[in-house]
Order: sequence, then structure tokens, then C-alpha cells
Amino acid sequence: MKASKRVLNMPTYVFAAVDEVKFDLLKKGVDVIDFGIGNPDRRPPKFMLEALKRAIDDDEHQNHRYSQFMGVIELREAVANWYKRRFNVTLDPETEILPLVGSKEGLLSLYMAYLDKGDTALIPSPCYPAHIGAARAAEADIQEMGLLEENAFLPDLDAIDEAVAKRAKFLLFNYPNNPTGAIETREFYEDVLEYGIKHDILLISDIAYSELSLEPDYVPMSFLELPDAKKYAVEFYSCSKSYNMPGWRVGFMVGNREVIANTLKIKTTKDFSIFLAVQRAIAEILNKGEDFAKPNAELYRRRRDVLVDGLLAIGWHVPRPKAGMYIWTKIPEQFSGSMTFVKELAQKSGVIMSPGSGFGGYGEGYVRMALVVEEDRIKEAVQRIADSGILR
Repeated sequence: MKASKRVLNMPTYVFAAVDEVKFDLLKKGVDVIDFGIGNPDRRPPKFMLEALKRAIDDDEHQNHRYSQFMGVIELREAVANWYKRRFNVTLDPETEILPLVGSKEGLLSLYMAYLDKGDTALIPSPCYPAHIGAARAAEADIQEMGLLEENAFLPDLDAIDEAVAKRAKFLLFNYPNNPTGAIETREFYEDVLEYGIKHDILLISDIAYSELSLEPDYVPMSFLELPDAKKYAVEFYSCSKSYNMPGWRVGFMVGNREVIANTLKIKTTKDFSIFLAVQRAIAEILNKGEDFAKPNAELYRRRRDVLVDGLLAIGWHVPRPKAGMYIWTKIPEQFSGSMTFVKELAQKSGVIMSPGSGFGGYGEGYVRMALVVEEDRIKEAVQRIADSGILR
């Protein structure tokens, strides 16, 4: 039986392609050092595991039954309290917060709620691959906004063709940025809000890495901190990276209540929200009022410095990002493409990275390294890269 055009038009997910390279090496007995996927290698803090265990064993709430589609009110109230403490943004837990089975699921639900076949979506490039993948699944007309190094990896809104802007349904942006590590400025956010209002475009902010600042002088902000931004935007947050819980599958979308309601209509056809025990555990964690992501940020800062300093010492000029958990840098100039480089590097050194081509058209010529490797293994990886001769 022939699959739908929607499936046939879906590109190979970049991490699936990287996994093929990795597993081929593992089958050959190669000791692989994997910087490919942003999959945290540490466990959640003990307090979080204990909160989940309490929720699982809770006889009062019967957390093993179906959830409300919109998630339990305790979680939505906890999210509202966290947003108020962290960003001084006020949210109505009844109408302006939607728990998600991870932000990846929420993005697809939102796209399906707002994009018909052929509708135009303005999406940054390079980007988190799910941003483009979800748009393809919705059969949208994807217009990539190039994030260029000379523009600090911020999109040039003035470069968007006016005809494209007039037909665009939404504009997405993600800071701190995956994969580039770029950071926002308040001025940029103000320009985005003005642009969205002018062109009647839904604005979508993704702040999955907002709690992973790697420098004390940088505190990431929420787009919703801008006056009236909530009228024109929704914002995504994920607990996966900050709290070492990607397998828990928990995130949330906040902001415009009409957009929340329409996205919920899609979600009601495909899921019953997050496992109830996880919802109540996350509510307890958020209400604790402690910065549980701070140790993670410190860990990634140390790993960043070990990797950047090591690569600089062997002649690979890589930047030092101020946030997130990735290094994004140009491949050696003698290589024609990022996937070619990644495959040759893996064969010669056993070191796995993600090709920039998998993050959108403007990602070609770059590579991404996830800081999910212990420091001693990072040093070993740097030595293997040096010994491979691939930089010469």
C-alpha cells in the first residue's frame, strides 16, 4: 500500500541518520564518543525522582487513570507561579497554559491547528529539526529565515519578502537558540512583536533552553515579558534539558488563550495529556521555588570550556556560546558538506556529531556538538580528532 504524500515528503530526521552512523560503528566494536543528540546523560536530581515516586504511590489521586485533556489544575497553577517568579509574567492557569507531552508534540498540535495545506510558515534556519518537520507534516509552505553568523544568528526581518510576509500565518523564533547557541536581545524581541502586529502573524517563541545560561551576565528572558505580547504570541517551554528528564515527556505552551483553545482541540483527538503522576511531580518540583537547573548550567559551562579550549588548541576555531548545551561551528573548509564530514570523522575517530544540514538549509557547512559527554571523554575525543588528521 502506498503511503500518503505527507509521509513521502517527510525528510529523514537528522538524528535518525546520525544514529545509523553510530550503530554501524558500535556493531564493529568501535568505542564511540557521542556528541550527536542533545540527550542529557545525568539523572534528574534526587528530589525530583522522589516526587515522582510519591506521585506513583499516591492512593488518594489515582494517578494511573486518564488525565484531563488540559492537564490537572495543580500543574497549570504551578506553571503560572513559576512564570511569575521567573519572568514576572502573569498567566491565567484556566485558559493560558496548556501542558504538553513534550514541546515537540505541542508544536505539531499547534501547527495542525493553524496551518492548512499550502499556508506559509516563517521558520528560522538552522533550527531545531522538529520546527521544520512539524510544518512538513502540516503540508505548509516553509519559508526559511536564514540565521547568519554575521547577524549574531538573529533573523533579518527586513529581508523577508513583503509578499511572503503578507501571506504568512506565523513566525517562529527560539532563544537561547538550538543549534547555534545564539541569544536574544530585548530590542530583537521588540522588533519581532512590531513585525507580527504589522503583518497580523501569530508569533511563536520557544524558550526550551532559558534556564541554561552559561554566563552570569546573561539571564534569558521570556518573549511574554514584552507589554501586550500575550495578545499576539504563544511560548513553549520544555523541562527535558534543564532537569535531565527528556524521557518524562513534559513541557507546556502558554500565552494567547484563543490559540491555546484551538491547539487543545487537536490534542483532544490524539492524547490525554501527560501521565498524571508526572504532572503532579512536576507541579511539586515547580512549586519548590528552587533553581534546580543551576547545577546543570554549571555542568554544561565546564564541559563547554573543556571542549572549546581543547578544539582551539588543536586548530579548530570554535565559538564559546553563552547559553544552551551545544557547540555550533563551521566544518573544515576542505569538506564539501557537513554529512560527509560527520561520516569521515566518525570513521576515523569514533567521534559522533550532528551535521548542520539536518537543521535546515542554512545549517549546511556547520556541525553541532551536544555537551552530553563527561569531561574526561571530551578530552579523549579532542585527542582522537587531533590524531585523525581530519583538520589538516
